[in-house]
Amino acid sequence: MESKLKFNIQAESGNARTGHLQLGSRTATTPMLVQTGMVPAILTSGELTALGTQAIKQSALEYWLRAQGQPEQLGFADIHEHLRWPGIVVGASGADQAYRWAKPRGRKKTGVSFHEPATGQQKMYTPQLAQQWQRLLGCDLLVGFARWEDYYAPVDDLQAAAQQTAEWLGMDKQSLNTLAPVVGGGLKRVRQASVAAAQATHPCGYALLGIDGAVKLAEQRRVIGEIVAMLPTEGLRYLPACGALEQVLMAIAQGMDIVDSDCAATTALHGTAYLGTKRLHLTQEHLAGDSRILVPGCQCPTCQAGYSRAYLHQLLQEQSPVGVRLLTVHNLFVLNQLVDRLRQAIAAGRLAELMADLAIDY
Repeated sequence: MESKLKFNIQAESGNARTGHLQLGSRTATTPMLVQTGMVPAILTSGELTALGTQAIKQSALEYWLRAQGQPEQLGFADIHEHLRWPGIVVGASGADQAYRWAKPRGRKKTGVSFHEPATGQQKMYTPQLAQQWQRLLGCDLLVGFARWEDYYAPVDDLQAAAQQTAEWLGMDKQSLNTLAPVVGGGLKRVRQASVAAAQATHPCGYALLGIDGAVKLAEQRRVIGEIVAMLPTEGLRYLPACGALEQVLMAIAQGMDIVDSDCAATTALHGTAYLGTKRLHLTQEHLAGDSRILVPGCQCPTCQAGYSRAYLHQLLQEQSPVGVRLLTVHNLFVLNQLVDRLRQAIAAGRLAELMADLAIDY
């Protein structure tokens, strides 16, 4: 059953804002991060909750393929119970992945045809299936189906993507909790047309697609600022992209309410720990004799347990998964603390001062 959505903006500072999001019995404070990619795979639901996580992401495409398109093969009735996750689940249509697997002739008006990498079987994935399976999973927020194109694709391709996405949005009645996709690369006029088509469906919010971590930070800042100026104030704003820490904080400062984040785990995978917005590379040889913890006074479980830099260096040298887990725990704690500081700064009208302290150009 679909949860009733309520979103109230509580404070604003420039483009940035804080708010209260309620989805049935589940609540969250925005801006919030959605843990995706490696993070939910490395940490348990209990660990994620203890570290301040409010939302995780699940892909309808992945479950559709796993169940071979048969709902009865899912093996559960609700994704929250299946994952033992008490917080918010944000759905993903998986359209971007399906498009990456597809050949050019697989891009059709009805959806996208591709060969599944694991089996080689040809599949046809449609906007209707994406909506259906996000609902079957019990996702609290759903994301509409969009034609995927690279951010720097030719103008004709970006226009075609915006037109096709708009047609899909108007084709079927969307879930009340569906975030309407906005596409168009860095082209303002194409984004404007995409925003207008999205607004016509009266969604609960908007998902700014295609602005991923590969796009330079200055360009991300420019296009996010442009799009935010086009959007109505009351709707949720979601950036489904997994960039670096600086990209996450910049997006929040530019007015995003919800931002995907996989940087805690990907940074840990490279043997790096967050020291605020700075980095400590644990693979460096001189740390082999460093008995200090990562950050004196840090309240994360890794630092509180007393794991030294030398021990973490050893684990990484041995390619132990324990080292990556311990770093992920620390990095996620630090990241969530930074976002909480942004929420407080927005509420106090001191966002510019905090961003200057963090040395992040927003």
